[in-house]
Amino acid sequence: MQDLISMIWRRLPLVLTIVVLGVLTSFYLIVSSPRVYEASAVIQLDMPAAIDQGSDSSLPASRRVQLIEQRLMARANLREVIERLGLFAGTPLSESEKLVALRNSTRIESIAAPGVSVDSRMSLAAIVITAQAETPTTAAAIANDFANSVVNRDRENRQARILEAQEYLRSEESRLNEQLSEQERKLVEFSARNEDALPSSQEFLQTQLAQLTETETALDRDIMTLQRERLSLEAGGLAAEARPSASLVQQIRTAEIELAQARRTLAPDHPEIRRLEENLKLLNSGTGSGGPDVVRRQAELIEAQLARLNEQKAGIALRRTEIDRARARAPEVSRELEAMTRQQRRLQDRYNEISRQLAQVETQQMLMQNDQAERFVLLERALPPEYPAMSNRKKSAVMGAGVSVGLALAAAFVLELLNPVLRRSEQFARATGTRPVISLPYRQTAADLRRRRLRNIYMVLLLVLGVLVALWMIGKVPGLPSPGVVPMPTDGMG
Repeated sequence: MQDLISMIWRRLPLVLTIVVLGVLTSFYLIVSSPRVYEASAVIQLDMPAAIDQGSDSSLPASRRVQLIEQRLMARANLREVIERLGLFAGTPLSESEKLVALRNSTRIESIAAPGVSVDSRMSLAAIVITAQAETPTTAAAIANDFANSVVNRDRENRQARILEAQEYLRSEESRLNEQLSEQERKLVEFSARNEDALPSSQEFLQTQLAQLTETETALDRDIMTLQRERLSLEAGGLAAEARPSASLVQQIRTAEIELAQARRTLAPDHPEIRRLEENLKLLNSGTGSGGPDVVRRQAELIEAQLARLNEQKAGIALRRTEIDRARARAPEVSRELEAMTRQQRRLQDRYNEISRQLAQVETQQMLMQNDQAERFVLLERALPPEYPAMSNRKKSAVMGAGVSVGLALAAAFVLELLNPVLRRSEQFARATGTRPVISLPYRQTAADLRRRRLRNIYMVLLLVLGVLVALWMIGKVPGLPSPGVVPMPTDGMG
């Protein structure tokens, strides 16, 4: 310890010079550091009981804070804030520089709700808006202005978004409704033009083909029966000319018996029954007594029935041809019908989605009108701070003094190492291991005394000058202003 004290005493001018210069340098850095005041306003997010999916609340907290910051930091909004608060008055800054300075001096942070996932729409609990300025009043005014902008303009922005969404969704709904009506009309017309070729008609056509086949078989059977009757009639007419004519009563009796037998075995609408009924009428009217005339009329009746049956058969053949053509066109019609149906389904799905979104927007509007929607509430207004945000001067001064003392001691120690001289008997004993017999004190010469006086004068002047410079730096010397402050982005805001 004595060696350390001796070293400091010998190197006291150097140590004192380094300490004074270090302390003055730290003082200058402290007094020249800018004084920036910081104020914060807290906005609470009041969540409704029913959260509308289409609002900003469905977004994660980080995205919502980013949207709010973009709205506040827009050029138009910053320009209004500067004009409203009278910031940067009398400064030579350009408009872009003012906007950049205000944007850099404002910070927006989010406070997440505890126990809620970050990606949840309910993770945002509050928003903190922090502003920096040269004066406490200006910092608080900027923070409160931004906070009021968030609270007051939020409802207007949400209402504008709802009206814009309603206008778009209603126009889209009307357009899709017209397209759906047009598509339905085309689908009905296409189905009417291709009724037999539709997929839903194929089973009916198959059944109809089977019925046509059965009907055609029955017609062929009836035609063959009539043809046999015609041949029998022709053969019977020739035989009647060869034998004597029977009496009219016998002919009527025979006709009645044949008609009764035919009714028991044939259907009521069978051509043979109609022929026998016509023959019986002719005999009852008295015109059937002439055999050749009756045969002729019966032959004409059979020919007429054959013509009608052939017409029915031709109609069946025509219908069969139409069915075959329709079945041949069925695959193409099915593809076109499927394409039209898909288009109609897409339009219907889009229409349903637009209707659902429109219902959500109308629900949002109703919640806003009833004051039940999400809203921002100014929980804490920004108050003018009492101390600068960057004012830790005492700690900086202590750290500067400590660093200066450390540098001074290090310099003195290095100089001692460069000149290793044994100056005391204890040092000699430690170096040689033996104690000296006689230890004579050093007698100073006149030159040594003169250097000592100059040394003392230098240290006194150094201390006095250091104190004066320190007082000047902290502004305690009358008539001498303190050194200027380093320019900051907030210069001119207060």
